[in-house]
Amino acid sequence: MKLKQASLKFLAIVALTAAMLSSAHPTAGTMPVNPLDDKASRWFQAEFEGILRTDLNDTAPPTIVSSKVFPMVLKRGDPRAEVSAVVTDPGGVATVYAETDGRVMLMVDLDKDHRYTGYIGSNLAGGMKNIVIVAVDRSGNVARKTAGGIMVLDPWDLNANGIEDSLEKLGAEETRVIVLHDNNATIGLNALGSDQRPLSLMTGSSMVIQGDKIADLSRLNGVKGIYRDQKLKVLAEPGEASPAPRRAAQSRGDLDGRGVTVALLDTGADAGHLSLDDMDDDPSTDDPKIIAFQDFVNGQTATYDDQGHGTHCASLIAGTRGIGVAPGARLVVVKVMDRDGACYLSDAMTALEGCQENRERYGINIISFSVGGETPVDGTSLLDEACNRMVDEGLVVVVAAGNSGPGPQSIVIPGSAKNVITVGAIDEEGEIFDRSSRGPTLDGRIKPDLVTLGVDVSSALAGSVDQESTMTGTSMAVPQVSGAAAVLFQATSDLTPADVKRILVSTTDDLGTPGPDNAFGNGALNLSRSLSLIQYRPNILAGPELESLSLSRDRARAGDPVVIEAQISGEIEGSYTLIEGPDDQMEMPMVDFDSNGIYTAWWETGSWTPGDYTIGVELEGKYGERRSRAVPFHLDPRG
Repeated sequence: MKLKQASLKFLAIVALTAAMLSSAHPTAGTMPVNPLDDKASRWFQAEFEGILRTDLNDTAPPTIVSSKVFPMVLKRGDPRAEVSAVVTDPGGVATVYAETDGRVMLMVDLDKDHRYTGYIGSNLAGGMKNIVIVAVDRSGNVARKTAGGIMVLDPWDLNANGIEDSLEKLGAEETRVIVLHDNNATIGLNALGSDQRPLSLMTGSSMVIQGDKIADLSRLNGVKGIYRDQKLKVLAEPGEASPAPRRAAQSRGDLDGRGVTVALLDTGADAGHLSLDDMDDDPSTDDPKIIAFQDFVNGQTATYDDQGHGTHCASLIAGTRGIGVAPGARLVVVKVMDRDGACYLSDAMTALEGCQENRERYGINIISFSVGGETPVDGTSLLDEACNRMVDEGLVVVVAAGNSGPGPQSIVIPGSAKNVITVGAIDEEGEIFDRSSRGPTLDGRIKPDLVTLGVDVSSALAGSVDQESTMTGTSMAVPQVSGAAAVLFQATSDLTPADVKRILVSTTDDLGTPGPDNAFGNGALNLSRSLSLIQYRPNILAGPELESLSLSRDRARAGDPVVIEAQISGEIEGSYTLIEGPDDQMEMPMVDFDSNGIYTAWWETGSWTPGDYTIGVELEGKYGERRSRAVPFHLDPRG
């Protein structure tokens, strides 16, 4: 089944072209906001039929000649490649676009000489891509021609052989790798390496292998890719004993995170510190704060911290004695970082799997994860993907932006993951911590999402009974946001991860240049404002809504245009229509071309197989929300 996808720009220009070609229509600029069966559908239907049905006797498709692609090799991050072709049709050309790798790029004839030109960016998955040019004339006839191919090189795998380049010249040196593979590849893995451990989140394994055997590993049936199992580290530096505590966010009144569980993935925690030993600082009660402990480093059963970072973060989340943001919250402590504050990427993924498996048992709502990788990525690393999956499973995941600033594009994994809450660090004056990592991500998104205090932050000192010390880094900002999320869950228990992110981000104190930016994100955490918003503006919890879905017709002949409309409210990243039929499917973005809340797509049916179809609309909210609706449709043969 082939996937075809239209770009927002393509649809917007088609819609606006229709408007300009019929300037006599009296309501073209004043579409109603409400019922979809009113003027909007009728207007689009009339406009598109006017363009595509100028000659009902025209059955000849357009002619496509002199197609070119240049350059034919791109590396991700390089400038774009140009696609061009000469397209003619006696009855007039309606639109021309190029398809590749499930995407569609508009081609335009700017010089009115029949040469249509479009551009392909380098942000595609690595490998060889076929370029197909599609032309539609005004009668709905469709022509398709393969223009050639383009090789897109992944900067980490420039020869596109499925092996990260840094792994290809290791000789007999042993190294840890992550292998993505089908289930039937595990026997061959065992024969080539050792210490194999399954990774269920990514359908793969981690293992130790000699460098000169990696090529053999890549040739096994079912192996999809081999990556370095890179090191992660805690993102903080120790300070001194702390006589004057500096804390950014505190609980408010009886809202202290009670009834909420936060999983801390870190170096462990010192359960003997008075801020972490119980829920209420009353020695006569038996109410431990740390309700579970799992050790992926040394396999011990008793809670401990041999580095100190985890204790500091645990107390910032839920410590009593005036330290934690959510002192009423419970903790599940997962020791995944060793005494040097480091672990492998595969260890972190295994720890995430453990949180997923024990979510119901311990009532885990939030994962606090103050670690980072060595280099920035575009949000598609294995760890980014794993964290996004945790969010999809219903867990709030709070991560650090990294301490690799002040340069741009310095966000480290998993801070570039789209649906997590990525936190940067500021000092007590509201100035950005010099080394707090900045966005944008390599694929152009604003990060971090927000900031809070991360410089000389006071919290529990591991190995002591009641002392505190300071640490500095984006690691210190993460647990405060995790604690704030716990307080929100106590205030409104049925929140989704998208709700939590929306509330925290929309109630920040703007810092730096006005509006969101790549140093402060949306601004500084303001928990009091977040709680007030829940109380006085409960509609903030609703998020975006897909209110209705309408088709211009629910049955048509092949070649008839179909207009798909959805009424959507709230903040969204995009909306898409998904058309699924007997032997093909298409996903294309929808456009609200006049900002009235009605999103529209146009389906050209001339090249589609007659039969029963499902036409659905999906939206993705600004904070990761997803909504969908679908209706049936039938396509008759051209008659």
